[in-house]
Amino acid sequence: MDSFEKIWISKFLIKILPQLDVSSYEFDELFDQIISEFKFKKNEIPELKTDIASKKPSKMQRKEFIKLLIKKIIEKSENIQSKSSILEKQLRYINEFYSLSYNEYALLTFFAIAEKTEIGASLMSNIDSNILNILCAHFLRISKNLQKQLKDDLEKKCLFDMDWDGRYSNALHENIIDIINNNRINTRQKIKNALVGKVERSELHWNDFNYYSKDREIVFKILQSAVKNKTKGVNILLYGNVGTGKTQFAKMIANKAKVDQYQVIFKNKRFEECSRNDRIMDLYSKQCILEKIDNSCLLFDEAEDIFNIPYSSKAYINNILEDTPIPIFWTTNDIFNVDPAILRRMTYAVEFNKLNDNNRLNIWKRIISKNEFKVDEKKLIELNTSYDISPSIIENAIKTSKLIGGNQDDFEMFLSKVSNIVAKKHVIKKKNDFQMSEYDISLINTDLNIDNLTQKIKYCKKLNFSLCLYGEPGTGKSLYARYLANELGLEVIQKRASDLVSKWVGETEENIAKAFAEAKEKKAMLIFDEADSFLQNRNNASFNWEVSQVNEMLTWMESHEYPFVCTTNLLDTLDEASLRRFTFKIKFNFMNNIQINQAIEHFFNIKNSNVNINGLTAGDFATVKKKADFLNITDLSELEKMLYEEVKLKNSNNLKRSIGF
Repeated sequence: MDSFEKIWISKFLIKILPQLDVSSYEFDELFDQIISEFKFKKNEIPELKTDIASKKPSKMQRKEFIKLLIKKIIEKSENIQSKSSILEKQLRYINEFYSLSYNEYALLTFFAIAEKTEIGASLMSNIDSNILNILCAHFLRISKNLQKQLKDDLEKKCLFDMDWDGRYSNALHENIIDIINNNRINTRQKIKNALVGKVERSELHWNDFNYYSKDREIVFKILQSAVKNKTKGVNILLYGNVGTGKTQFAKMIANKAKVDQYQVIFKNKRFEECSRNDRIMDLYSKQCILEKIDNSCLLFDEAEDIFNIPYSSKAYINNILEDTPIPIFWTTNDIFNVDPAILRRMTYAVEFNKLNDNNRLNIWKRIISKNEFKVDEKKLIELNTSYDISPSIIENAIKTSKLIGGNQDDFEMFLSKVSNIVAKKHVIKKKNDFQMSEYDISLINTDLNIDNLTQKIKYCKKLNFSLCLYGEPGTGKSLYARYLANELGLEVIQKRASDLVSKWVGETEENIAKAFAEAKEKKAMLIFDEADSFLQNRNNASFNWEVSQVNEMLTWMESHEYPFVCTTNLLDTLDEASLRRFTFKIKFNFMNNIQINQAIEHFFNIKNSNVNINGLTAGDFATVKKKADFLNITDLSELEKMLYEEVKLKNSNNLKRSIGF
């Protein structure tokens, strides 16, 4: 035991000894350690030792024994030459980082010595009631009213363990125990690292977020200004789809601003998931430390752990947001259950939608290059188009491929397998978009000249229009919308009913709002396929949510500034109010005879055919073309039979009447 430990043990013993039972076996052990550590001579207090060993001492004997023992300890402690020790340095730096009061420092020192020394542990085991109460009452001389506040403060700073019951065990938080049990953690920087963790570094760069250029600039300026001026209550919310780069964006902004960013923990030293309280305490602890360290900010990933209404105290969270002494980045996938009072306290918020192809491709290239893995350019473009996944999945797939010495095909297999797990369903590899050079608008039969309409829309250069494209399946409704977007030089955001409709009340409306917001952000054409699923006639509604999702659609249709297209096979089921809001309503019919024979030449290179089959679409020709290529069929009569079989499979009432089945 070094001089620092002896001096503090002396202080504790002098105050605590009168409270101990000198007749217990535990005290015998403590007494022997006192004799040894303070180097008492063998017969320096023999009469007291004899009394304890032979019989239970009387109350008077006990008092006299304690008085003499304390006197001897005082004499010994006055002659101890103080020398700096590793534990003293560790506690001094911890004290500096947290600006502890004397009472906090004294308790921290006691439990640190109890962790490090046998005599400290023995002293703790001799206290047969709540250790903290004894120390507070008899060593620190503070009232019971202040004891709970002192314990709460130590817990909030992550110096004490919240699960500690106050009896017979060390109260120190695992972070502090790790520090004092490691003599190599003996400098200010090392202790700081142990308390707040490492500075976070982004895997992505400034240019990877060109898509969010305006938000990127604003968040960058907010962080710089807040750190420079030490502005309190600065909170930046990053929310949106999984795998869209929210965490990397937060890290990148801090790296660019040259601000040290530290992360609130999500797992403990035992690699167990942290509770909500664990995370809040770690946040508070790091706020206490970093408040006194310039040029710092925090990252709280997966903020739904404390934001979601059922699990949070609104007043408590609001206080955290309003009083934070350093800027905090909060990331979450969903703000649906977050109380508006929390959202109002955000300094700035950025919604993260799915990255466009070019930005995502740059991320793929950067990660592959960083990990020194080989994927050829053609394959990389194919993977980027096929798999809309997060950078972490890409990196893990590379590591697994390298582990087995695999190639780019193995890499794709691992991507697919992990994507299935993350999505909790089988991820279908996306097909490449159809080539516009192969699209023939003359094969589309509509009640409006869409070639002429396309040219006029291009000429007027206005984008605040909407289209309702209705008709039989396969007549080219969605293809025309994509063709029009290509002609206008617009990106396409296409949503199916399965992307939007949710079983949870209110979530369908939220998904609709997100889709419109994403299209507005990207200035893209928004296409809703199967629009009848969420634009049903409100007069036929059985539930309130059926009405509310239609109302949500109508509200967005009124205010949306960019092209919006709905496709449906069931026009009659659509709400009348929605139909009035479409700029153009275009019916897509089956091909006429002229178009059928043009399609035969287009798909099969057979000229001057004279096929007459009612009910054909361009989609039917594409299907038969694929089948004919497999079977090596080129004969017109065989192709005609195959086309007729496609028509027979259709459920159209008009076709049933016209072809007799």
